Amino acid sequence: MSDDTRIQQFKQMSEADPDNELGHLSLGKAYLDAGRHAEAVAPLQRALALKPRLSKAYQILAEAFDAIGQRPMALETWTRGVTVADEQGDRMPRDAMAAKLREVGAPVPAFKNADKPAEAGAGAAAVVSATGFKCSRCGSPGGQLARQPFKGAIGERIFGSICNTCWREWIGMGTKVINELGLVLSSKAGQDAYDQYMLEFLQLEER
Repeated sequence: MSDDTRIQQFKQMSEADPDNELGHLSLGKAYLDAGRHAEAVAPLQRALALKPRLSKAYQILAEAFDAIGQRPMALETWTRGVTVADEQGDRMPRDAMAAKLREVGAPVPAFKNADKPAEAGAGAAAVVSATGFKCSRCGSPGGQLARQPFKGAIGERIFGSICNTCWREWIGMGTKVINELGLVLSSKAGQDAYDQYMLEFLQLEER
């Protein structure tokens, strides 16, 4: 799928549902991936206005600011993003933003949530039982899904990281994604796109 096609799809999604933070986040990311950094700023700011705890949006927005020469705004956004991601236990974006701050010689906020790696060979359920479950998306303790939503590595990540409330939110959002983007889940391309949007919404996407 071309950059222009992705941008048009996410424009359509964000215009059809202005309160859909996933549409704005995905549009900003699509602009960034296309090298249209200045245009990425507004939809990412809108995503954060709708969902201030959306740590991935801080990471992408800071990249956009830095790419257009607004280093002070990038530093402010990275700094805030590190704190938000750390509070939620969202380690990948936290560590990526902290690395950017170190790279430019800026101070990094102290982490409140120390990393607690799993024992070798332990699965998601073992990690939860050893450390206490906390949703990586909303930061709420408890409310873990009763079981993996589906088989495979992605299902295991969701079970170990996402609470029942956030998962129910995705079910509703996923229906909108299918309808507004016309995804055909029986095709590999449609299923891959659905999985990508799901991981972005749940803030489990690796970047």
